[in-house]
Amino acid sequence: MTTPKSKNEESAIRSFGATVDSVGDGLTNFGNKLKDNFIAGTGLGRSISRLQGILNPGGGGNTRQVQRTQFFGITNQRYEKDPRVKIKIPAQYLQGPSKHLADVGDNAVVFPYTPQIVVQTRANYNALTPTHSNYAFYAYQNSQLDAISIVGTFTAQNLNDANYMMASIHALRAVTKMNFGGSTDPGAPPPVCRLDGYGTYQFNDLPVVISSFFYTLNEDVDYLTATPSFGKKTAVPTRAEFTIECLPAFSRRDQASFSIDQFISGDLTDTKGMI
Repeated sequence: MTTPKSKNEESAIRSFGATVDSVGDGLTNFGNKLKDNFIAGTGLGRSISRLQGILNPGGGGNTRQVQRTQFFGITNQRYEKDPRVKIKIPAQYLQGPSKHLADVGDNAVVFPYTPQIVVQTRANYNALTPTHSNYAFYAYQNSQLDAISIVGTFTAQNLNDANYMMASIHALRAVTKMNFGGSTDPGAPPPVCRLDGYGTYQFNDLPVVISSFFYTLNEDVDYLTATPSFGKKTAVPTRAEFTIECLPAFSRRDQASFSIDQFISGDLTDTKGMI
């Protein structure tokens, strides 16, 4: 049962622009009008909605987080595979100190920060310089993809980062060694790895061999103790720079089947990683 409002109360409510039909409705309308005026003056609509327990559009009873495709770049383009730059390493090299790369599911050395990558392709020409001529004639000789240089930063701010850095160092050292002496398959050269990152038409499982791996153990940073899965403690710097040179390693069969039409269309980059 509602009680009638006094004239003073009604006039106070009407001064805010609210309508009064009954006490209950009058108080509701009065409160809503106050809220609307406050929102219009402050722009705090979302905050007030959260205070009232109102969910944003799309909210519901099921608030379980669902794994999403990673966003990359400023265009919010969706990628079906991880676009981060990585060097995929054969599984037999992910043992001992490098096993952490397999344990975390990367099976590769993934650069945690955007690295600097230098790529150079060239067409070589022979200069023909006839006697008593002002200009040389250039005869095409061949084309080549030079070594790809990658410079990236690794940091270790916790135990997992330290283990990852140690695993990456050991893996990159291992893939520069051949099978020698009492090794399995003695005489086999270092393995072919895969450079991948930034999407289909940048580095799409480009076959490479690691010709050089250079890293710094700086004197002006702290060191953190890594404890890999096999239990041997090793100190790593909290910040280190990795410099890696990759040589393209396309097979003779892939090179023999090269088609400039397929390369221009992007098919060879998509299927064979050729750049």
